[in-house]
Amino acid sequence: MRVQCLSLTSLVFRAHPTSRYSVAALLGAIQSDSRLSELILKAPLRNFESVVRNHFKAGRTAAAFSVMSTHQARVQEEVRRLREICGEDLILIAGGPHASARPKDLLDCGFDYVIIGEGEQSLNDLLVKLMNDADPERVQGVVSKRTTEYPLPRSLPRILLDDYPPFALDMNVVGPVEVTRGCPYACKFCSTPFLTGGRVRHRSTKTVVHWLKRAVEERGFMRTWFLSPNALCYGGKGRTLEVEKLEGLLSASTAIEGLEEVFFGSFPSEVRPDFVTKTVLEMIRQYVANDSLQIGMQAGSDHVLELSNRGHSVEEGMNAVRLALDSGFIPHVDMIFGLPGERDSDLRASLDLCHSLDEMGASVHGHVFMPLPGSAFENMPAGVLNQETRKELGEMSRRGVLTGSWSNQEKLARDLESKQER
Repeated sequence: MRVQCLSLTSLVFRAHPTSRYSVAALLGAIQSDSRLSELILKAPLRNFESVVRNHFKAGRTAAAFSVMSTHQARVQEEVRRLREICGEDLILIAGGPHASARPKDLLDCGFDYVIIGEGEQSLNDLLVKLMNDADPERVQGVVSKRTTEYPLPRSLPRILLDDYPPFALDMNVVGPVEVTRGCPYACKFCSTPFLTGGRVRHRSTKTVVHWLKRAVEERGFMRTWFLSPNALCYGGKGRTLEVEKLEGLLSASTAIEGLEEVFFGSFPSEVRPDFVTKTVLEMIRQYVANDSLQIGMQAGSDHVLELSNRGHSVEEGMNAVRLALDSGFIPHVDMIFGLPGERDSDLRASLDLCHSLDEMGASVHGHVFMPLPGSAFENMPAGVLNQETRKELGEMSRRGVLTGSWSNQEKLARDLESKQER
């Protein structure tokens, strides 16, 4: 039986490669909170279960996971093993996109508390309650098995990015600097509109420079990546180019002594094609270290783009590719195969587009449509590739034209679809 009177002493994060960016930000938020200065923090890259067990033996311990929808099966198995090792006295906490979209899934698989929405503030408040043996369910956005109504993430308060570090320097758990959060566009294959409600926020140039200077001085940073759903929207409300603010960010960041390289507009970020202009690319080229530019075209058919509420045309995408090439970038173009409503002719158009991009000198990053919880397409059938398409994509992969985990995503998409049906 759980001993409720013991106060929390340790928190161990599951530092899986697929969730390392969110873990870095959450650990940074915890370390910046004076209320949590006595909490022992760990984020092991190896032997996670052993570290949890050792801390559990020494005192009251929680294990935290950031969960994407494609992680659910792995996380469920890890939770099962932790329960076998530590029993019910171990506190299990979940957050992340799947926690916000499907909190009951994670409560049903064994988590004690699930955080809906942004975690920087609510996780800290939850930990403070647990350290002081207070009621965790009084924290906004935190739910448990006793919760009867789950809040929508977009209805919860939004944090100010400037109030929190982008990573955990003291623990040397670092990642890209998130400069923008949220997206005003409502692409139906994406869960971001459900999670953020369409509001766009930026980390100020002053704050970005502050943390990068510290990273150079304290951790020997020589390069950094900026993280954004649409890198070219920096400084505005998400629908317009703000060239002066964008240049201010890049100019101030690249001027930091000791920081040799800044990567912007390349993976793990991307740019919308309708934001690409000759002027902005020529400006960016003066500052960034990346030779590639990640462009989110998504389909080679205007019919599919319209059904997906993408908000741009194929021609705008191709114009962005041409401008990128003219500006000295190698375009890496995101494409999604099997989107809802895709006809044979639409698929053929997307495949032909991939070949055209290859001839132009661009490359393709391929995906298969996955019905993500929280997206407008969450109840649509998973993307399925016929044998002929699979063979054609495989040949492009062998020639180095196509990158990405499209073959694995087909199985993940079916798994997501089967979970939605249950």
